Amino acid sequence: MLRRPQIVLRPFHQTDTEFFTRLASDERVTRYVGDGQPWSQEFIHGRIRTALQQDPIKTVGASRWFLATEENTPVGIVVSTRKDDGIEIGYWVSPDHWGRGIAGVILDKALTTVPEIYGTRKLIARVDPANAASAKVLTRGGFQLEATREGLDYYTQA
Repeated sequence: MLRRPQIVLRPFHQTDTEFFTRLASDERVTRYVGDGQPWSQEFIHGRIRTALQQDPIKTVGASRWFLATEENTPVGIVVSTRKDDGIEIGYWVSPDHWGRGIAGVILDKALTTVPEIYGTRKLIARVDPANAASAKVLTRGGFQLEATREGLDYYTQA
């Protein structure tokens, strides 16, 4: 039996830029994100600036990012953003760690951390319908498919 990964989530810092850049530049990771292509350096740096600016938590658009580590080694990223209809969460796992249950553990940690920060349990996630692995992680985490909008499956957990 596989040992459940021991994951720690901590706030994302400027020093995590290199790890995030590797993920955002990897076509395996971005395959189901946006247009499915690796991100440009300009776009990556813009997203990092947004992540680090720490807008007031009650403001629509405020985001908090987290680095997921295992034994002090980065293995993934969690992004949370306040939207009009709840807190949207997303997660990326480094391909070096795929197939080990990391995404499920990251989601479990996020389900504890994110509601405490934002003061609400209304969580949402948008997933490319072709990303069966992510859909499975979300449903195991208690999310339910609510609708398909603009080509993405919309999951909620309240």
